[in-house]
Amino acid sequence: MSDANSANQTSVLRRSVNSWTATATSAGLAFAAIDYLGVVSILAYAPGATAAFAVFIGGLIVVLVAGIFSELNGLYPTAAGIRLYLGRAVGSRTALSVTFTYMATVILVISADAFLIAAAIRHVLHEPAPLAYLWIVVLLGVALGANLKGVRLAGWLQTVVTYTVLLGTSVLSVVAIFHVGGAFKHPFNLFGKGAFSGVQAVAFALFLYAAFEWVTTTAEEVRTPRVITRALFIAPLLIWAVSTLFVLGLSHLVPYATLHHSAIPQLLVGKAALGTVGEIWMLTLTVLTALNTFNGGFLVASRFIYATAREGSLPRPFARLNLQAVPWLAVTSLAVTSAVVAAIVLATGQWLLLVSVGAAIEAGIYALGSLCILLLRKREQRERPFRLIAARPLATIGVVLFSVMFVATAFANPKNASHFSIAPFVVIAVLGALSTTYVLTTVPRLQREAAARASATRTKRRPTRVTTASDVESS
Repeated sequence: MSDANSANQTSVLRRSVNSWTATATSAGLAFAAIDYLGVVSILAYAPGATAAFAVFIGGLIVVLVAGIFSELNGLYPTAAGIRLYLGRAVGSRTALSVTFTYMATVILVISADAFLIAAAIRHVLHEPAPLAYLWIVVLLGVALGANLKGVRLAGWLQTVVTYTVLLGTSVLSVVAIFHVGGAFKHPFNLFGKGAFSGVQAVAFALFLYAAFEWVTTTAEEVRTPRVITRALFIAPLLIWAVSTLFVLGLSHLVPYATLHHSAIPQLLVGKAALGTVGEIWMLTLTVLTALNTFNGGFLVASRFIYATAREGSLPRPFARLNLQAVPWLAVTSLAVTSAVVAAIVLATGQWLLLVSVGAAIEAGIYALGSLCILLLRKREQRERPFRLIAARPLATIGVVLFSVMFVATAFANPKNASHFSIAPFVVIAVLGALSTTYVLTTVPRLQREAAARASATRTKRRPTRVTTASDVESS
């Protein structure tokens, strides 16, 4: 049998993801190089060490998010779970439009990460932009190759790189915190620039955890359903600890005036703490964040694409698996798209806009997830492996809280905390319009074609009646 035929017979994903890998996937996708910039965005609204308090509040809120997505994932433990529970709650077409827009956050995080890595490489190695972009293409290629070899290799790479980045960032941050000559500023000044500035600070703190819930798309590859629940609660704890140490070290050694408009805060704090050694240290970690972000992004987003194509809402080729049970076309398409968007970001330098767009989309999804809990507790009577305690009051709070945060970030201007900007909202509106257009014009045709193929398959499988002698005589 040829390899092509063997690949066509591989029709299911393999259950080989353990708790370590699932947690690394969740934390690695969230803790990207853009998180270093996310800390600077928090500092724009919560000066000095006060930002650590905003990170803490964001972490508490994310515990609620972990509970919400744990229950929803237990209710629909598939790679397309988010589309299913949104569909049950708000309708199939709306769910598809929202999830396609939501999937854009993975591309945005990867592209923003690519820009920041290129900026770090250019700063330290003094290389021209085209050569720095070549580094990005190589890193994307490594992540692509690891993913195409199967979930075991991709998971191993994700585990090693993610924990290395988290540990390395923590150690450097501790060195910076205890560095002589710095001073902690504004320890209790979360609302020093007004009440709404405090809300925006927490909203951007929430972005540090953004996309951690995407690990639910590996529901068909985890060894047991509890693996997802563990990852959803452990990953935010790791991100909170590392982000808190980083924001304290950064605010301790580097003035905000130096950080403002800088794309390399991690290099600045590294150099302030350990000189050239610290700068190279943080450059190495920044490059490694590319692998955990690119690799993790391809891993989770490709499974959603695969499941959506399997259901007939994306072209059929996206549902094909290779010999390693990997949706190869989905992974390859994500890598190519990320490379193109990264080039656009590198040319325009609009990385702060991506922070606002990503933060707003995440807040919006969390609001919808909270709404799903309220609606599905009434409509779905099935037993749930995980049940959120005090679900109705907490989910109600979630709907209100995350809706406010959506508005706060969709109209935020991190370049100037005292002003608003409609740019993030416009980008989200365009993404939503494109997704809705696709759902209304292309999805119906794809679903008709899928139904026709299913009908033809059923017809072929019907047993053929054998003609007997009595039949001939009677005729």
